[in-house]
Amino acid sequence: MGTLDQQTDIMLSFNFIRGMLLLFNLLLWFAGLLIILTGIWLQTDFQNYLKISGGYSNYVPYLLLIVGGILVFAASLACSCIVKVDPTMLVIYGGFLIAAMFTLILMSIYIYTYKDSVITGLPAGIEREVKNYNAYKSDPFLANNATLIDYIQNNLECCGGKNHLDWPKDSLPNSCCWDNGENKRCSDYQFEQLHEVGCLPKLIRLINTNLTSIGVMLSVLALFPLFAMVFSYSLASASRRIGYQPIG
Repeated sequence: MGTLDQQTDIMLSFNFIRGMLLLFNLLLWFAGLLIILTGIWLQTDFQNYLKISGGYSNYVPYLLLIVGGILVFAASLACSCIVKVDPTMLVIYGGFLIAAMFTLILMSIYIYTYKDSVITGLPAGIEREVKNYNAYKSDPFLANNATLIDYIQNNLECCGGKNHLDWPKDSLPNSCCWDNGENKRCSDYQFEQLHEVGCLPKLIRLINTNLTSIGVMLSVLALFPLFAMVFSYSLASASRRIGYQPIG
């Protein structure tokens, strides 16, 4: 009777470890998906706020997409070796999880460094866009560069870097006005009808908040492969100890 109870306890522990590994493997799959969505967001909606900086890098979103894709793919394949309880594959998967954990930690550190680089390059970037605005407008090949500062001023309701005085006299773009200059030229408006706040402090706050959040997110997500690795090695060890035969 005692031996039967002991075997029952062993199998309960074995199934618990396998269940926890499946849970963290599922969480890792969702973590990869979240990283992919973050990369897409950085490459689309948030891109215009970053591109104005001299520290902007086009590689960051693609790096997130690649890492997220690898996590989703690996977590999908791992379901098979977890269900079958293949000790060799579980050990290999544990090694991958260690690499994934350190990759996420390094990416988190890189995002913090990238954030500082982007913020440092903002003043010169805004000054460049303001200085070349009219030249961009008149050149059909560079028109998108002009819409970059317009996009920021419209969405953040700001004007220039520090304020509207950064723009040449009588050359305020319509994006500096509350009604986008629908009734007349923006330079003809009174001061109270202009965006009073400069774009630089708003951009710094926006970029700092969002990139810091991404860095924290990556640090937290690094816990998933850590716990999954512990349960992966535990399951491999337990299966060998009780002589469990892989399914299939």
